[in-house]
Parts: sequence; C-alpha cells; structure tokens
Amino acid sequence: MKILSIAYALPSRKVSNEDLIQRFVDKNKDRLSAGELQKLVERMKRFFKMSGTSVRYHRKIGERALDFALQAGNKALDKAGVKREDVDLLIYAGVGRGWMEPATANLFQSELGLKSATCFDVLDACASWIRSLDIAKSFLSQKVYKLVMILNCEFNFNEYANFDIKNNEDLENSFSAFTIGEAATATILTADDVKDDSHFSFKTWGEKHGLCKISLPNAADFTPTHERNGLRPMSFFTVPGELLTFTIRKLVGHARECHPIATKVHDLLIGHAVNVPTTQKVVKMLKIDPKIIFETHPRFGNTVSASLPLALAVAEAEGRLDRGMRVLLLMGSAGVSTAVGSFTY
Repeated sequence: MKILSIAYALPSRKVSNEDLIQRFVDKNKDRLSAGELQKLVERMKRFFKMSGTSVRYHRKIGERALDFALQAGNKALDKAGVKREDVDLLIYAGVGRGWMEPATANLFQSELGLKSATCFDVLDACASWIRSLDIAKSFLSQKVYKLVMILNCEFNFNEYANFDIKNNEDLENSFSAFTIGEAATATILTADDVKDDSHFSFKTWGEKHGLCKISLPNAADFTPTHERNGLRPMSFFTVPGELLTFTIRKLVGHARECHPIATKVHDLLIGHAVNVPTTQKVVKMLKIDPKIIFETHPRFGNTVSASLPLALAVAEAEGRLDRGMRVLLLMGSAGVSTAVGSFTY
C-alpha cells in the first residue's frame, strides 16, 4: 500500500472558544437566570482549558459541505498526478452525510467524475478513515483494485451540537460537540512496488456503544431495555469521563500487545485529535518519545474521522512528514473501538 497523496479543505470561519461561549449565552439568556448561565459559562471555560481546544473551523453562511469534499478530492487527484478514469474504487468514510440511503460515495463518484470507480461507504465513527485504509490495503494487495480514493466530509457541528443546556449534566453530555471542527480530506492509494510493510490492528468493545452517540428518531427500537434510552435525536451525546478513561486503557493495552507494530521504530506519531491531554496520556503510558508527536487539536479541534488524514496532510505541508518516514497511527473511537496502524509514507 502506497499513499500517493493526501489533500484537505477547510471551511472559512475560524471559531474560537469565546465565539462558542457567546453563542451559548445568546441562545440561553432568556431561558436561564443570570446566575445559572454564569455557572455554566465558567464550567464551559474549564472544559475548554482541560481539553486543550483553542480554535476550529466551521462553515459560514452559504458554504456547503459538498463543495469542500470536492475541493479535497480534486486537489488529491492533481497532487497524485492520476487520471480520474483510473480510480477504480471510491470509499466514502465517516459520520458526515446528507442521507441514509444510498451510500454517500455515489454522490462523489458522480460529482468527481470517477466513472470507472465502484464505491461504498464505511461508517465506524472516528475510526472510519483508518478502517477504510485497511480495507483499501487488502483490496490493493489482492489486486482487486489498482487505484483507490478514500474521501471524507466531516461537517457535523451545526447539525448535531446541542445548545439547549439546562444544567451541569446536560453540559457534560453535550460539551464534546463544542470541540468539533469541520474538514474534508481525500487520500489516493495504490499498491506498493516493494513488499508492503504496513500493518493495522482493530479491537472493539461493543458493550460500551452507549458512551458516545448521535441517535436517530427511531433509536428506541434498537436500544436494549437495560440501557439508556430517550436520547435527543440527531444530537451529539457523550459520557466523556467514562468514555476517555475506558478508551485510553484499552488503546494502550492494544498498542502494547500488537507486536508487529510495537517492535518498530517510528518517526512520526499521529493520534486521533479528540483532545490534547488524551494524546499526552497515551504517549506517556506507552513510553513514546513526545518529540515525534504531531498534535493538531488546538488549531483544528476534533475533526472526527478526518483527524488522521488531516494531520498527515498538514504534517507533510509543514515539513514534519517526508517520504520514507515510518508513521504510527493511534485511534480510539466511539463503539468503543481502538485501532493501531503503522506504515512507511
């Protein structure tokens, strides 16, 4: 598996923590007392400080998610120097989408002019891109396809952020959405001419699926009677303390046990940019040299499944990633699933 190119596109509105706090105040000043509102604002400030979030990019009025995905796709094709008709598989990866049926990949197969490509979606929360990378690797190694594009379009803030917060519990369960940034990425892959030394490993603890959810209106029909029900439909819900504690522990154990990866020396580490302390804690527990970390959360927020490819593209643009370097990918995702990946760029 060889990555020919990675490109990204961001919306134009740079949003600070203060911008979101002011939006929260404006939406709730007529519903909550001044005292209640101030307490929630102070708590939100503490949460932002704890997460290490600084800015993120959101769409301004008139900007559409579709256009940014097309920008990323076209840039990746140009950068790789490949023809559209040579792409024979398109995988659309991630949470962001405009409908449940058909696969969102069909839209972009058409709009990008990938007439020779078959396509499908991979939806595994923030792990969608790294799952897709492993799927593409398998297809390429078996010579089923020759040229693959992985595309994602994570534009989820306005759709799923909940500003209707009444108390501390509401804020805790809704706060993760306020760290969300928006981005589209496109990755072009082909088979490597030399022996493929990439390796990916995945583990899942499905019993923890309730710790992070965006529920559909019919969620009750799929919720076991012993589990939490009645979540607000189409709203980002998390139990952040339990989710992060559990996921960090499992990800560290997974990385230690994955000997084909744990025994290699890496030049660059990119973790899922859920927040700054989580990456630092995982790196410390794994005894990894912090100098090889490339952290993107403070300047882009949590860009969901786009976080890994966005970081790779930015690292390359800023001279932190060069051809021949060995890259370690670490992912903890809702589900709960963990993923560890290693490859030569």
